[in-house]
Amino acid sequence: MSWEADPHAPAALRRLDLLVAGVRAGRGGAVAVTGEPGGGKTALLARLATRVPGMTVLTAAGVAGEAALPYAALGDLLRPLRDRIAQLPPPQARAMGAALALRAGDLNPYHVCLSTLNLLCTAAPVLVVVDDMDLIDPPSATALFFVARRVRSAGVGMIFAARQKPDVPGVEELPLGEPAEVLDGLTQRETQVVRAIAGGLSNPEAALALRLSRKTIETHLSSAYRKLGVRSRTQLVRYLVEAGISR
Repeated sequence: MSWEADPHAPAALRRLDLLVAGVRAGRGGAVAVTGEPGGGKTALLARLATRVPGMTVLTAAGVAGEAALPYAALGDLLRPLRDRIAQLPPPQARAMGAALALRAGDLNPYHVCLSTLNLLCTAAPVLVVVDDMDLIDPPSATALFFVARRVRSAGVGMIFAARQKPDVPGVEELPLGEPAEVLDGLTQRETQVVRAIAGGLSNPEAALALRLSRKTIETHLSSAYRKLGVRSRTQLVRYLVEAGISR
């Protein structure tokens, strides 16, 4: 669903919809979704992923324990495109193969950056989504920021979720609000689940967004329903609206 067909979508989601529309038309761009933990960045990205049918979406997420592993995040992101590495110019193919531990050889960081750009361009229209960008390994960040500065005329969209905007020219900032307050009577986790579901995510999408199992989502949602005195998603949304609580 496009932003034009969904005027009730949050402003931040509509902005990302515009980025996607540009990518489909061959105009790339990069956006940094910023905000403190709990501010809704991950949920926003999960909701966006449900609105881009027919487009290749490549994802990765920063992990504190892997920040010291060079190209760990890039390897996760480019895994679906590995079969295209052989089509790159030989110096780039060798460098990317070495970066992703697919072959032995010299690792030239500039060649890795170029090969990342070329791989993504061959997959266009493509959306690159990186959550917890603050935590990814520096070599991967360097390659992705290299690409972000060079995709204006390509069908490549890049979305980085981070606490602060990276100091990279050409990356637009999309700040989110302060972390949502805990709803009266609910735990913090129940509040997060309720807001994700009321915001339009299915249980599996909420599980992905909050990095929980589906069973855990169902458990927290059932508990929240009981505490709030509602029995369905429709009643949940009505409860939040009548209480003047933002979703």
